[in-house]
Amino acid sequence: MDFNLIIKKGTVIDGTGMPRSTIDIGIKDDKIVSLDKHIPDSNCPTICAEEMIVTPGFIDIHSHSDFLWIAHPESTSKILDGVTTEICGNCGLSAFPLRGKVLERRSQGLAKYGIPITWQSAAEFYAMAENIHSSINRAFLVGHGNIRACAFEYEDRSPHPHEFHTMRKDLEEAMKAGAFGMSSGLIYPPGCYSTEDELSELCEVVGNYGGLYATHIRNEGDTLEEAIAEATRIANRSGAKLQISHLKTSGNRNWHKIKNIKMILEHAIDEGIDVTCDRYPYIAAATDLDAILPHWVYEGGTEKQIQRLKNTQVRKQIEEELSPVYDDNFWNGIVISSVYYDKNKWMEGKRISEIAMNLTTTPFDVVFNLLVEEDTRVDIFLFSMCEENLEKIISWDFVFIGSDSSVRAGHGILSGGKPHPRSYGTFSRVLGRFCREKNLLSEEKAIQKMTGLPAQKVGLDKRGLIKKGYFADITIFDPARIIDKSTYTEPHQYSEGIAYVIVNGQVTVRNGRHTGVTNGRILRKS
Repeated sequence: MDFNLIIKKGTVIDGTGMPRSTIDIGIKDDKIVSLDKHIPDSNCPTICAEEMIVTPGFIDIHSHSDFLWIAHPESTSKILDGVTTEICGNCGLSAFPLRGKVLERRSQGLAKYGIPITWQSAAEFYAMAENIHSSINRAFLVGHGNIRACAFEYEDRSPHPHEFHTMRKDLEEAMKAGAFGMSSGLIYPPGCYSTEDELSELCEVVGNYGGLYATHIRNEGDTLEEAIAEATRIANRSGAKLQISHLKTSGNRNWHKIKNIKMILEHAIDEGIDVTCDRYPYIAAATDLDAILPHWVYEGGTEKQIQRLKNTQVRKQIEEELSPVYDDNFWNGIVISSVYYDKNKWMEGKRISEIAMNLTTTPFDVVFNLLVEEDTRVDIFLFSMCEENLEKIISWDFVFIGSDSSVRAGHGILSGGKPHPRSYGTFSRVLGRFCREKNLLSEEKAIQKMTGLPAQKVGLDKRGLIKKGYFADITIFDPARIIDKSTYTEPHQYSEGIAYVIVNGQVTVRNGRHTGVTNGRILRKS
């Protein structure tokens, strides 16, 4: 048989969770066509993977590269971490649909990256995206927040019948265009204003298409159990597959809830609900600074939010509402990771408590003033989790690995700010620190959580396994060297130990360096 590429003498972990084996892999065009103990030498290109591990390309089930991949199609931070496929459109925020205020807001935010929004509908987005050559594959969810904001902006109420009709129409159009499901972000506007009934009715549409419902649940701390229970009820009522995003116990007063949430999730699984979760291997979250404010502050959109934050009486009301739970430890645990305007760049990488001390003001005033000055475009790290719970969650069989991050780069337009290190090192960190150093889980189990399981859950056709007839998305790494290098203070550092990455049969990383190949595809649900 003629091949375009042969991988020889590698230790193959195939993504099923089964034990490793030494197998040669023959690739023809974009597919794996041969798996054999020994493929005879030929004149075609050959990779010697001796003493290395050969796996399916990693699938980032929880990504936020919806827009920034357009500015950097090479997708360097992800491909050098072994990722060959991203699932974008999480936490209720997606690249489509875009109309009205949500379109206006997105256009303003993306201007500095040179990304013009030339589409509104899902179909228009897919048509645009398929004309851009990227290094990795991408699949998309449609954001509930987009659907709601397009129908009636950021109002704190339930939709009127004609508005719900518009929401349902946008959802169905997105699913027909190729979306793999719907996501929600129930701590962000406008998702935080939605009811369980609204979400259940929309998820019925998702379920009818065999789609996925991925949710940033309503609360990850004080009412964590109730939020998980709501998500499982929505899945049970609608028939949609459920993916709980970045599962965590946030805030030290909630760390003890780890046993309860495992029992709730295991009970749901026993009841026949198709529920799984994902998690990144870090103890700091990353979110918007205004996410720490009460939901009523967001109502009506950004302009009204800024007006409220300028009002002395409103500031006092917010402070009185939050002071009982936001103590010194809370402010010490929030680090500014990115701001929009140059005047406040000095704050990046500093804790809010530190900034307040430098400005001789209160943490609340730092938050209020910064949000006003930056038009609310402020990103933060929130150190609210513990390592012990992280290790437990990652080891659970129903928890996959996801970065919860966008593509970044160590150079060019995406090299600014201090992004979360998970943008660069999520998958290498699991394999280097949690598998090799801590022996928390086997490489077979870790690879399954990064490849076969997420591919099956999302519904990616012929991806996620080293299997004859499957697409040749393959990652080859040195198990003794693989490690993340990105840190909170110096984030723009690529992982080490990823030797080769093959995307749809083409070598995209060779000897740890990007080859410049852009052979990724836009994936659509069939």
